[in-house]
Amino acid sequence: TWEGGQGELMSVVLPSYNEEGMIEKTANVITRILENEKIEHELIFVNDGSSDNTQLEIEKVADQLSNVRYIMFSRNFGKEAAIFAGLALSKGDCVAVMDCDLQHPTETLVEMYRLWEQGYEVIEGVKKSRGDESFVHKFCAKTFYGIMSKATKIDMSRASDFKLLDRKAVNSLLSIPEYHVFFRALSSWVGFKTTSVEFDVKEREVGESKWSFKSLVKYAINNIAEYSS
Repeated sequence: TWEGGQGELMSVVLPSYNEEGMIEKTANVITRILENEKIEHELIFVNDGSSDNTQLEIEKVADQLSNVRYIMFSRNFGKEAAIFAGLALSKGDCVAVMDCDLQHPTETLVEMYRLWEQGYEVIEGVKKSRGDESFVHKFCAKTFYGIMSKATKIDMSRASDFKLLDRKAVNSLLSIPEYHVFFRALSSWVGFKTTSVEFDVKEREVGESKWSFKSLVKYAINNIAEYSS
């Protein structure tokens, strides 16, 4: 693990659910790109109760790479819980959250870090395109984010969980006493000097999305009920 040095540390939180086919590649790709950019970093995999060999793959890369740390949930608690567990474990001066399947481009992660070096404290990744999604999925997403944008007074039409936060913003999020959290809204709600970067959602290389239609509907209802009047 990182023991300090001349540079500032970036933590990268990677929620992982049944991603056995991507763990090693994701760790190696992010590590290679950040090392080439001379960015001190740690990777934090959060195994969200996977039923495949995700944990074995995480332990394998942790043995191979000194910059990898991990959390193993006792069961599947959901992505939001995994994100906040990773934030709580992180040591970085700034902390990024990105998907474990590399649909969030690592090159954009570097762009976010450079903006943080310029003094921005919350850097939001916004989707230039939604990638390959069905008409029904796109319609439901548009409806959900329309409701949430009106409720939160924040434009969430292209929102994502792909973000980089200064340590001050991370500590503010961790101090919020919410049981059900909505990371992509709360990261904007806490304030601080904010900017955004656009990115194209990459095609998934291995496996399928872990979000079923039923789970997406439940996620939407919970967030609309808890973050609106």
